Amino acid sequence: MRTWWRISGLPKRMRWRRSIPWLLVLCPGLLGAAGSEDVAFFENKIRPLLAQHCYECHSARAKEVRGGLFLDSRAGVRKGGDSGAVLVPGQPDRSRLLKALGYLDSDLQMPPQGKLPDGTIALFREWIERGAPDPREEAAGPVAEEPGIDYEEGRRFWSFVRPEKGPLPEVTGKPDWVRNEIDQYILARLEQAGLAPAQEADRRTLVRRAYLDLHGLPPTASQVEAFVLDNRPDAWELLVDELLSSPRYGERWGRHWLDVARYSDSNGMDEDIAHPEAWRYRDYVIRSFNEDKRFDQFIVEQLAGDLLPSRDLAEKRDQHAALGFLSVGPKMLACDDPDKMRRDIVDEQLDTTGRAFMGMTLGCARCHDHKFDPVSTEDYYGLAGIFLSTKTLIKYSVVAQYHLHDLTEPDVAERWKQVSDLEKKKGDKKTPKEEKEKLGTQIADLKKGLPPRHRVMGVTEDATTDTKVHLRGNYMTLGKSVPRRVLPVIAGLEQAPMPAKQSGRLELARWIAGADNPLTARVIANRLWRWHFGRGLVPTPDNFGILGERPTHPALLDYLALRMVEGDWSLKALHREIMSSATYRQSSHSDRARKLDPENKLLARWMPRRMEAEVVRDSILFKAKRLDLAMGGGVIEGKPTEYINKGKMAEWIKSRRRTVYLPVIRSAGYDELNAFDFADPSVPDGNRRTSTVTPQALVLMNSPLVHESAMKIAGIMLERTEGLDPSGRADWLIRHYHGRPGRGDEISRLVEHVRSYPVEEGVGQREQRTWAGVARALMAANEFLYIE
Repeated sequence: MRTWWRISGLPKRMRWRRSIPWLLVLCPGLLGAAGSEDVAFFENKIRPLLAQHCYECHSARAKEVRGGLFLDSRAGVRKGGDSGAVLVPGQPDRSRLLKALGYLDSDLQMPPQGKLPDGTIALFREWIERGAPDPREEAAGPVAEEPGIDYEEGRRFWSFVRPEKGPLPEVTGKPDWVRNEIDQYILARLEQAGLAPAQEADRRTLVRRAYLDLHGLPPTASQVEAFVLDNRPDAWELLVDELLSSPRYGERWGRHWLDVARYSDSNGMDEDIAHPEAWRYRDYVIRSFNEDKRFDQFIVEQLAGDLLPSRDLAEKRDQHAALGFLSVGPKMLACDDPDKMRRDIVDEQLDTTGRAFMGMTLGCARCHDHKFDPVSTEDYYGLAGIFLSTKTLIKYSVVAQYHLHDLTEPDVAERWKQVSDLEKKKGDKKTPKEEKEKLGTQIADLKKGLPPRHRVMGVTEDATTDTKVHLRGNYMTLGKSVPRRVLPVIAGLEQAPMPAKQSGRLELARWIAGADNPLTARVIANRLWRWHFGRGLVPTPDNFGILGERPTHPALLDYLALRMVEGDWSLKALHREIMSSATYRQSSHSDRARKLDPENKLLARWMPRRMEAEVVRDSILFKAKRLDLAMGGGVIEGKPTEYINKGKMAEWIKSRRRTVYLPVIRSAGYDELNAFDFADPSVPDGNRRTSTVTPQALVLMNSPLVHESAMKIAGIMLERTEGLDPSGRADWLIRHYHGRPGRGDEISRLVEHVRSYPVEEGVGQREQRTWAGVARALMAANEFLYIE
């Protein structure tokens, strides 16, 4: 077996891995000042393009290196060629590479065979804007032998070792604080660091935390008071059960998963084609969370729902809707090379599958053995063969069209066929005018009460084939054939062959969802923890590999993973266990913990975090009694071959429905949501960033959403507080927005604001406008915007 650079009995690649943190400290330019996201961008987007379009003339393997320029290594790119530097990191307009790709100079055009598509050039521009991150450590010039993969060494890395149940750690300081096993792991780690847990948060804080966490909506003032006055010993557990049983739970937590699934209602990229049926996948996700569908079943349905038996049409529709996971990703639909388009789609599907379910960056092995994780190029193409045996589009030529499953009831389908036949005849120029009028009447009669076709966006089986290794990622330069298979680092090299007449998606899905897979349960348990606490036990939830961060509490993560499997893969059961812990119920106040552990890695306190974009918008509407709680359905009209109508976004954002139901457009976002860090729908994102920037304050000051909601609640308040003085009205608004009685000083300031509010000429509703200003101030406060 080939090995990882063996020197003195220690794999050199492992030496390199162990030295990564020091190298990044001492040599910040090593990765082009890049983080793991930038490295992934290079590996997934740029390296394949360099291999396909540039290496033939500008690599150590080229028969003749042109211009003295090597583009197959970081050193070669930085050195440049005979004419000097080819790029200036961070400055694309000063980079010769971009000028050459753009054919801006008749004497400098690359590749010489023809200009690359604008979308491809845009990727190179983005790469340079990011600082040209490049993790390749090869020297410029000489051909280095591929080091190969040592699977045995790889299996010793923490995330590839199966989780095992060990003894609970001993604690000495505060045994009475421990409510369940989670607390025992947390307290033991705190004691090692000389820290103690914070006190339990007060009931008003806890009830608001629970509502925002599980529903993405704040509690009403009456719900807060009801919990504060509930003296039952199991009041908290009953509250959690009540929240988990509400349909609001699936909308909140389904949106978390849609981030991971890079959900969008349009394609983006070069051709922003509409996804008019994508909403069925979104609704499937929400429904699955509400039903507490076993997570292993949830995985299998998203990868191979069309290959599962079904009891009835409703279940069949559900299973096929799940396939949107593989279909909704961004694609270069105008690519004039069908073979390349197909392989790029497979690469995106494969990388998303790896990140979403196993926390693995599989796309990094497309052109070469993974530089960090134990995944070889052969492993990549073993998996790629499964997706190359799967049909995502019904054609792979300009402009490509998506595959749709038609799951319309037979009688409805027959009526639609009649409509289609009659419309075809009516549109025939040879049809007489009088007959066309009769046909129009017949068509109208047939359409009365006729339900729409039930079409589902999703993949299906295609011709089954194993594939050959694409040398340097180029499908025109083929190496050895690789049988379809799963990852040898986990499953071993001796595997049962994939079925001859099926793609292997079902086998892949069941392997990923299997209890023996060391990654899957850990990854979803970590995701739940991250979405509850704002930070995962593994802080890089989409990357459990070498470049990902190590778990802060590895034994606790293993415990949660095993609980997931033993509990029939129930997410709600894990929610209950996490939220029942003393760890979850802590206050955020602990000066010592804030000083010694400012990032709260050890969980000695609750870490306040700002609401996500959807929660901000939904909460503002909800508190103004304006939120429409209707569930499901799509709003995008048109065919799946038509461009998305971005002009309707101004209309959609004015909708009062929950934000999860607003169409997501890849090429254009909603300003109000982007200001609060809405997820990028082009890539899997299980770790949304949170920023604090000026545009957020401007949105809260100027947004019509905020002004209209403030006026509405001010009017409601004036009706309900008739007879109260300004102090009573100020207290009502504070209770309404912040869930607590107003303090004397803040009530005084608000009353003073009301009394000094300027009177504008010609403006009516002075009192309502005055109190609307108070409501806007309360909405803009951190106490409203943060989950405390």
